Amino acid sequence: MAPLVSVAIAAYNVEKFLVSGISYIQNQTYSNIEIILVDDGSTDATSDLCDQLGKTDARIRVFHKKNGGLGSARNVGIDNANGEFLFFFDVDDSIDPEFISDSVRFASEKKADLIMYGYYARSSDSKEEELISVREHEIHQNSDLRRLYCDELLWLKHGNGFAWNKFYRMSFLKKYNFHFGNQRIQQDEPFNMQLYPRLENVYVCPKAYYHYVIYDKGNAGSRYLPDKADIITDVYHRFMAFYSAWELDDSRVLKYIQKRFITGIFGVVTANFYHPNCLMSKTEKKEKICAILSDNDVVSVLKETEIMYSKNPINSLQAWAFNHRIVRMLMLATELKQILKG
Repeated sequence: MAPLVSVAIAAYNVEKFLVSGISYIQNQTYSNIEIILVDDGSTDATSDLCDQLGKTDARIRVFHKKNGGLGSARNVGIDNANGEFLFFFDVDDSIDPEFISDSVRFASEKKADLIMYGYYARSSDSKEEELISVREHEIHQNSDLRRLYCDELLWLKHGNGFAWNKFYRMSFLKKYNFHFGNQRIQQDEPFNMQLYPRLENVYVCPKAYYHYVIYDKGNAGSRYLPDKADIITDVYHRFMAFYSAWELDDSRVLKYIQKRFITGIFGVVTANFYHPNCLMSKTEKKEKICAILSDNDVVSVLKETEIMYSKNPINSLQAWAFNHRIVRMLMLATELKQILKG
């Protein structure tokens, strides 16, 4: 009998996309699937749509939970999956109909516990897609995966930390009780970092099936989060623990981790704190920014890397003030930038 494949879908305020998005899974050429649809405390019509879909397709099981972020919703998928394999799908994207059928075949032929794919990417305001390709690799030793991660996988444009361009064997996830963390953003890469040091059998497939849509507004990264600096710092610590545990000892990877961290912190103090939903006073912002730029991690990483200057004079002033941790000048440049943006 064909193995059961579980497809976990986290849904939060996606009433615009849910019905059309889930159809890409319902219309897969592979029929032996279950769809675990998790409503993550939506405040729009998503919750009702989930229930309606569950009544019209016996393969759909619906779960409702208090809002906790994408990772917590995907954990519901992991904990309730009955399949031999697990795939995570986002309903604001799309996927080719042969994906699951081909993935089951590849997993059997290659004896893979994880399959990674390239993907297509486009901006939400464009119809033109870009192929993010990977070279084919069949791996059966962890040292080979580590080498490939350092040389190729880490450097894919738009990244390779996603959960949706991967196909997981459930027995492997259950063996080590792998779950997503509690952070509301940047959940996928820390989840996959848990797996890499334990993996032996991996297939990197050169074919691309997934069509990723990049939204400038409305995604988790663009929302105001009061604890965003804490989340970014936590992810940085997870990266450093991963770097040590997998004995990467590669200056390129270390530089990537440091750059990712400092860029995230820069975004907190120049964008997140100036988001329309941030109600902090100017004094409160200043206190927060002073505390963040005095943090030991920020101070030490800024000695190794920095925000690159821009040709735009205000952006250059912002970057220079951040790199030198001059709070008043950083705030002045950021406020001026906000005024000019209108």
